[in-house]
Amino acid sequence: MSYERDASAGLCWTGHPLIDMGVAGLTVFAQKRNPEEVTGADLERFVEWAEKAYFTKEMTGWIAVAFTSNFINPSFEASKKRQVAKSILESFKNPTTLGALNCSYFQRPAQQLVARDFVPMLTGREPSNFFPDGQPQLPISGLGITALQGLSVACPLVGGRLMVVAADDPKLLMLLVRQWQPEIRKRVQLSEASGKKCSGWSGPRSRLIEQLINIEELHNRSKDSDLEYTGSAIIYHASNSGQGPELTIYTLELPALSFVRKAQGIKYREAWNRLVSSAWREADGKDKDAQYARRNDVYEAIFDLPQGSAKFVRRFFLRPIVSQLKGAKPVEGKKRVKQSKGENAAAHTVSTPHPAALWDLLELFLREVLGMEQNRIQAIRTLADRLADAVKDDNDRRLFRRIYTARKPFEVRQLLIQMGMRRLREGLEPAVRFDEFLEIFEEGDELARADFGLAWDLTRIRVIETLFDKQWFDNNKEVLEDLPKEEEEE
Repeated sequence: MSYERDASAGLCWTGHPLIDMGVAGLTVFAQKRNPEEVTGADLERFVEWAEKAYFTKEMTGWIAVAFTSNFINPSFEASKKRQVAKSILESFKNPTTLGALNCSYFQRPAQQLVARDFVPMLTGREPSNFFPDGQPQLPISGLGITALQGLSVACPLVGGRLMVVAADDPKLLMLLVRQWQPEIRKRVQLSEASGKKCSGWSGPRSRLIEQLINIEELHNRSKDSDLEYTGSAIIYHASNSGQGPELTIYTLELPALSFVRKAQGIKYREAWNRLVSSAWREADGKDKDAQYARRNDVYEAIFDLPQGSAKFVRRFFLRPIVSQLKGAKPVEGKKRVKQSKGENAAAHTVSTPHPAALWDLLELFLREVLGMEQNRIQAIRTLADRLADAVKDDNDRRLFRRIYTARKPFEVRQLLIQMGMRRLREGLEPAVRFDEFLEIFEEGDELARADFGLAWDLTRIRVIETLFDKQWFDNNKEVLEDLPKEEEEE
């Protein structure tokens, strides 16, 4: 296809993570809404920027991870490096030379066969691995080569690897790149002026959740339809370095993403902010003060959902509120970071959500992540409230300890049977009715639910919340000191 400067360059979404991330980078660079609107002139402006940016300290490190192209070879003269770089960047202008083969990404003829020096994570030119069309290398068009260079304004270098995001909805990809690209270009500008590399980014999972929250907060304030998207996301944390290619995949499941987004709503925001405020970890070494070098334990654990829901509830809901009630200090080795200007000051006033504010957020978690029915949630709430009433009415510290320390199904059943008999003698209804017990804990035929432990943890959380609301702990502080520590789960 011939190059026309003022016509559409031919960019479009392909469904391939690498290409689509590059397409998003070029589209945002051109300040266009859709890839189809990007023209040849827009690509020329990108080439003009990249010809300078690629030779800054900031970008040479990025290129060494993304490509193994020869223009970064230190043995080459500066003029040759720039000549090779320019020819790669301007590949979209070059005529087709492989008319019999089609591009692997765009609906147009291929220009050349390439290996990992042009497309990250492929094999080198020497190994005789074959692609589906029977060729030992990958056919690609000039537009495809230039589109991959768009990764330089889309993919941050996080923890020494590229952070490539695949999204079900390309709109999400555009939103993310709009968040990251100004910072990428700013770093290039600073590197060009100083001759040095800027501080590094780390924690790809934290970086993604961080931006998703920023996007959701913007949407909640503006109600702008351009900030709406659907679907889930995947992080491909990749290094194409010749010294050792690596790839780690982190999947953000739709239920987990839905929970994060809805937690930014007015009803849940304060509890959410306080939940994550003490979960920030300082980066080590020279980058310890860099905003993009921090990691958040809650953000990181979001990627383990829904499979890791029981661990998540115990680690971030149950254990912290018990520690707070005991007046425990933060766990050693998890230093909190200083508050940055862009963060909500209210989120840093306490290290853990107020126990009375947790239940609404926890209910949201149960609905969105686990798909738990409201009837079961209500049954757990009812059981826990009866247990809390029994503790308070009789000031029964022993009962509270039994509730807190029970773990195994037979221990829970024995506790509820004995308590039910005592309530009957007092003329009260049982602690839990048969149908309620089955709904909360049993699959039927004496078979405990797979999430029995989670259901009991939820009950314990609600008991603690209710007793806190009733100010029972004000006069019973010593009961907290005798409780065993929750199991450490990392």
